[in-house]
Amino acid sequence: MKISHLTYKHLISILLLIACTTVSATANKKAVATVIRAWQLDKWTGVADTLSSIDTSYLHYPMRDVLNNYSISNTTNSNIVSPVQSRIYFSRKKTTDFIFADAYTPYIITPQQVKFYHTTTPYSTIAYKKGFVSNLDQNDLSFSFTGNISRRTNLGMTIDYLNSYGRFANLEGKTTLGSIFGSYNGDHYSLQGAFTWNTLSNFENGGLQDPSDLLGTLKPEDMPVRMQGMSGLRYLSGYLNHYYSICVERERKVNYRERNEEGKWEKKDSIKIEYIPVTTFRHIFEVNDVTKRYIEKSATQSILPNLYRDPVSTQDSAASLTIKNTLAVTFEEEFNTWLKFGAMVYAMNECQRYTSAIGQTELIVDLNPFNNSYTNILANSLHRMPDTLFSAGWTNNTYIGGALYKHRGDHIHYGIDGNVCLLGYKLGEFQINGHIDAGFKLGKDSMTIAAKVFFRNETPDYFLQHYRSNHYRWDNQFNKLYRLQVSGELAYPTKWVKPKLKVSFENITQHIYFDTDGTPKQTDKDIQVLAADLQLNITTPWVNLDNSIVYQMSSSDKIPLPTLTMYNNLYYHGTWAKVLDAQIGVDMRFFTKYYAPILNPALGQFCIQNEQKIGNYPVMNVYANFYVRSIRLKLFAQYQHFNASFMNKQYFEMPYYPMAPDMLRAGLAWHFYK
Repeated sequence: MKISHLTYKHLISILLLIACTTVSATANKKAVATVIRAWQLDKWTGVADTLSSIDTSYLHYPMRDVLNNYSISNTTNSNIVSPVQSRIYFSRKKTTDFIFADAYTPYIITPQQVKFYHTTTPYSTIAYKKGFVSNLDQNDLSFSFTGNISRRTNLGMTIDYLNSYGRFANLEGKTTLGSIFGSYNGDHYSLQGAFTWNTLSNFENGGLQDPSDLLGTLKPEDMPVRMQGMSGLRYLSGYLNHYYSICVERERKVNYRERNEEGKWEKKDSIKIEYIPVTTFRHIFEVNDVTKRYIEKSATQSILPNLYRDPVSTQDSAASLTIKNTLAVTFEEEFNTWLKFGAMVYAMNECQRYTSAIGQTELIVDLNPFNNSYTNILANSLHRMPDTLFSAGWTNNTYIGGALYKHRGDHIHYGIDGNVCLLGYKLGEFQINGHIDAGFKLGKDSMTIAAKVFFRNETPDYFLQHYRSNHYRWDNQFNKLYRLQVSGELAYPTKWVKPKLKVSFENITQHIYFDTDGTPKQTDKDIQVLAADLQLNITTPWVNLDNSIVYQMSSSDKIPLPTLTMYNNLYYHGTWAKVLDAQIGVDMRFFTKYYAPILNPALGQFCIQNEQKIGNYPVMNVYANFYVRSIRLKLFAQYQHFNASFMNKQYFEMPYYPMAPDMLRAGLAWHFYK
């Protein structure tokens, strides 16, 4: 069922009411300094690895959508809710052991991405973005709320709803993701817990039958497409990280002001006792439940090969369930007389179950993505027992690992960590990661140098080895992959010019890729990828220019990459009447021609192809972006891809899939706290 504009107004009104309550909730309380602290947790050890505060910056807000946050250049089906692969090799991220979720990484929130908070005042944000163009309606509504219910306990939630109806037939998509989280921070015992959910559905049309239709008189929605299919993904996660710390007491002088008997303010001070962790004992529990569904109403009209099970229609599914338990001991740096750096040792057990299934013909119904019958069939198909089931049963893996690190200090920071699988299906898998950074003065400015390295021996994902579906089936005996990656970064920001250069190199032994026929293959030769990423931002009192230029080179056509990818943003920003911050500018994205991979709808994978090159076309946007300081309100309007109206109409994301046309976008984000 298509959500009406009236419904959106109701949703926004409700969320605004909740947000405003966060301000009024503290109106009658004693005034205290506003503190909003946020942190995220490390994947393996659970230790807080990122400290951050709330983001009230208005700069570049129009460009902060799900795809642009992922990479400066992405391959999609032209819709904002679709499988995604970054054109920048070193921007590609893998979040799970479930290959069918890899292409949806930008739309998935995991517990490690959840921000945990400590606040002295309730804090909430509501944001809404909309795209206005015929037959390409886009809506993005998000909301977050957090607040301390006591001095030590915080609760919060986030919700993000995104939908887009597509420019061409059978290209609709929508996703809902959210989280519920909480934390308790005691002197000795603390915990963080989170539950995240992600549901995504997108229709698959295989692209245009005849791309030359773009030069004709047909409306986009009337242009014939290559197939009619649908993909659905459900990703649920639960997470608990709790720990007990042996602490030492430390006195800290606290300054404050207090009114005397005469009503005048006087400066005073007191001594506060702090508990500083020395040794911490930690337990982490995590469960991930992922299901991928693919449906074709008429499999005989599919562009995909083979019909192994059902000659009429396709209902394929794959699922994985992962349960992890981690025990860790941490020795904090600087607070042990015999240890001047931090150290950690841990053991992790991982239980996994993989399942693939082929469904029944009679369950196929009308493939209208916003139709109640569609919603029901998708929900039911993710839970029902299919007629043909293939299961691996349970696998069990046990890892041990450790880390040494130095995070404190003003000049040099470093860390090294690693783990190895001692028992189970992934026996012998290991990884070693290291990083170091240093900052020092160079004239009046500061220079930062950083380096990273990792070496990994990876077991191929289970579904790369074994899979059954209506269109594909394979049983492979792939060897482990060996990956060595090294990168270095140099930054020297000055008052007017802020350059940053990052050079990355990776060598991959026995790389696994999806071939032109949609099946996974493993190379017998090493592949090298080299990239140089130059960011050069120029700042003047009136005009600013941000540049990002990425040069890439791959030694094999099994990893196709554009040689040059660019992002440029020319803009003015300043403050008007001391109350309104403004940014007005134009930006451009560009990549050189290359054999761009093509999407396989049934697998949600990007396969290599050697028939058509894509690229050498700029996408330009003009925008105006504002921030109202007094009420913490961000506003923007953007004319996206405005050069489409006067350039060659045959512009593509990948073979058969045209880019999105010119479109007007607008949006707002409102922060509420006292």
